[in-house]
Amino acid sequence: LKRPSGIAFSPEGEKVYVSDASRHVIDVFSRTGEFLYKIGSRGLKAGEFNFPTQLWFDQRNQLYVSDTLNYRIQVFTGNGVFLFMFGDQGDRPGNFAHPCGIATDSLGNIYVTDRQFENVQIFDRAGRILMAFGQEGTDIGQFWLPAGIWIDESNKIYIADSFNKRIQVFQLIVYEEQ
Repeated sequence: LKRPSGIAFSPEGEKVYVSDASRHVIDVFSRTGEFLYKIGSRGLKAGEFNFPTQLWFDQRNQLYVSDTLNYRIQVFTGNGVFLFMFGDQGDRPGNFAHPCGIATDSLGNIYVTDRQFENVQIFDRAGRILMAFGQEGTDIGQFWLPAGIWIDESNKIYIADSFNKRIQVFQLIVYEEQ
């Protein structure tokens, strides 16, 4: 490892995935630390990375990678087979400036923190933008370099708000049709 920046365990807990931002790869290890294989290399094509940072597994065993300096999110099977990607550099909803933290909720929606836009963008399972929340600031619901994100089993959303020196917690409210 040269510059590990993100870590995720496979859903069954047998493999450890580590993003190495400087080497532009995802290294996969056994639980005991034995190197198994790598995913990706440096580049712009599907399955290639430019400074991959955070990782997340969803309930369908899909691996999400914040491909930070390619301004996109890439999605793979647990075995490293490329599935799809979404996002691009830009300042419109659905685009990224510095994607970082990534997580999914119980509905399969994808949450991405953007350190430059100071917000969180929410996408559906196919990578289509649903909404964004947050802006630069120090008040509740505002961010200053948001980084990591975690969503628990009750859909509480925890966001590491780096320069505000705090963790903000939000609750996703899921309405069930009667």
